[in-house]
Amino acid sequence: MGFVKRLADKRYLVKYDVVPTNGKPRQIKTKTLDGVTKQEAEAFVAERKKEVKSQRNAIATGEQIKDEVLLSDLFADFLGQKRMKKEQNTMRRYDTLVKLYLKPKFGTKKAKHLRPFHLTDAYTDWQQNGREGRDVVSAKTIRHCHELLRNILNWGVRREVLSRNVAALIDDDDLPKVVKPKPLALTEEELHRLLDEAKSPSSRSRKRGYLSAQPWFYPAVAFAAYTGARRGEVLALKWSDLDNFEWVTISRSVTERLEFKAPKNDKSRRIRVSDTLRAILKAHKVEQDKERSYFGIAYQNQDLVFAHADGSLIDPWNFGRAVLDCIKRAELPPITLHGLRDTHASLCAKAGVPLEVVSQRLGHASIGITAERYLHVYGERDADAADAFDRLVG
Repeated sequence: MGFVKRLADKRYLVKYDVVPTNGKPRQIKTKTLDGVTKQEAEAFVAERKKEVKSQRNAIATGEQIKDEVLLSDLFADFLGQKRMKKEQNTMRRYDTLVKLYLKPKFGTKKAKHLRPFHLTDAYTDWQQNGREGRDVVSAKTIRHCHELLRNILNWGVRREVLSRNVAALIDDDDLPKVVKPKPLALTEEELHRLLDEAKSPSSRSRKRGYLSAQPWFYPAVAFAAYTGARRGEVLALKWSDLDNFEWVTISRSVTERLEFKAPKNDKSRRIRVSDTLRAILKAHKVEQDKERSYFGIAYQNQDLVFAHADGSLIDPWNFGRAVLDCIKRAELPPITLHGLRDTHASLCAKAGVPLEVVSQRLGHASIGITAERYLHVYGERDADAADAFDRLVG
């Protein structure tokens, strides 16, 4: 299909078919040409028709047309394909980065027109001028955008929609530097205040049935603090994972889809249960048995240590939200539930626990990760090391 209409002197409206990229059987593009004759406008349409015919022939013969996809379409396809595989928290982050950053900046481009300088120029603009009149974009957010764009383009290459990944051509030196903040941890006194708040919920919390007022909440917060377990690992814990209340094996996690999976790094670990935590868990077991007896056959017995009154799984996001509220009520530094891992590591270091033991308890992939994250904590013990050497050598 080709259409040429004169609008004014040397000004023509043209319409022509293009190969659909939106799943529709037909797609028509309209364009206004300025400063051309009728013959030039007709030649323009004829050239477009020739390109479309070539593309259709390539598709019919099984040849792959690469790099013709609009990046906004590629973003949408990527998000749609990943939505059933990634956790909800991950997809929320992906959706936000695409909606606020990637699509406004690159969405109107075809993949074949994307160049490395488009990326670096965008990153510089975000740092200097912000996003659409807003505050400047942090180096961390820019790196997250770049990493997601690199993953999307890699996905396109694997699907043979793209011929190359432009984002892979960007050197690390061309990306803004991120200064990693020190992990925020509670002191011994602050941790006691948090546990006291979790153990004794307000009358308002009990009246409204908040998660923080439910019997499992305090033992779950205590378990997170005393073991350094991740949020999903805490909620996936089963009574069968406890060995006589003296050791616990952390071998699974629960996702925001309320599905079980292997812990991070596919790395199970067996850690010691302290005397205090052992007493908390034993008391919790007694209360949970009462709930099970009350519900009878309606109880969803999944052997979970921390569960709703009917035995059902607890949503990890809701647990994290409840801990944030508890921290706020206790008037503590604004840490997250994950900050209890940092608290556990920090207090272990203060007590003189070796770095490799802390790494094993936290379930890090390597001791190097632990050292990088908590080096400042262990650095504070350097004076103790110097004094100890003095006492030995004199």
